[in-house]
Amino acid sequence: MVALDPGHNPVRVDGFDPVTGASQIDYPNGAEDANVFEVTTDVRELLQHNGYDVVMLKRAVTENVTYRQRVDRAVTAHARVAISIHTSPGANDVFVQRVGLYREGVGADGATLRITYRNEATAAASQRYGQAIASARTRTEGVPVMLTDNDFGGRAPLWTGNIPMIALMSDRVPWVYNEFGLDDAGGSTPLPSTWLSRYARGIADDVRTALHVDGHGCAV
Repeated sequence: MVALDPGHNPVRVDGFDPVTGASQIDYPNGAEDANVFEVTTDVRELLQHNGYDVVMLKRAVTENVTYRQRVDRAVTAHARVAISIHTSPGANDVFVQRVGLYREGVGADGATLRITYRNEATAAASQRYGQAIASARTRTEGVPVMLTDNDFGGRAPLWTGNIPMIALMSDRVPWVYNEFGLDDAGGSTPLPSTWLSRYARGIADDVRTALHVDGHGCAV
C-alpha cells in the first residue's frame, strides 16, 4: 500500500495538531494545487497498473483535509510509505525523516514549543525510500534530484525548523516529501503538462525502485 499526498489545501488551515501540538498551517497555492493533484492522479494510475495498492490522502483538489487527517489516513490504510508531492520554482529535492530534525514555534497555549523527530525505525525506512526515490527521479526526470533537509527559517507564520510538518507528525509511516520545479515555473506558477507528466513518471519509477512487488502485489 502506497499513500499519495497531493500538497496544499483549498482553504487556509490555522490550527494545532491534537497529537503533537504542532502548528497545522496550510493554504492554497494557486496553480500548485491542481498541478500536484494531476501528478498524483497519474502516479496512482501508473502504480495501480503495476500491481500496487494506492490510497489518496487528499481525494479532490477541493477537499479540506489537515495534516493530521492525512497522516491518520495513511496509518489506517497500513501504508508502507507515504509520498507528498509538491512543486516549487527551481526546486528538485527530496526531504525525509531523520532523528533530530525539528520544528519550533508558538503553541496553542502561547508558549514556545519545539518538537523533535525521534522514531528511529520509521526515520531509517524514510531515508532508504528517499534515497531510492531521489535516484530514480534523477534518472527519469533528467535533472539532479537532491536528498536533503528543508529550511523553514524566515517563513513566518510557519514554524522554524528543518522537516516538513506532515513528516514530523508521522510517527508510524515512513514519509518522503518531494519538490519539483523549473527555474521559472512551479508553486503558484503553472508547470507545462509535459513536465507534470515527467514528474509523475519519475515518482512512479521511484516507488517501483523503492518498493518491489510481484505480480500478486506482494512485497519481494
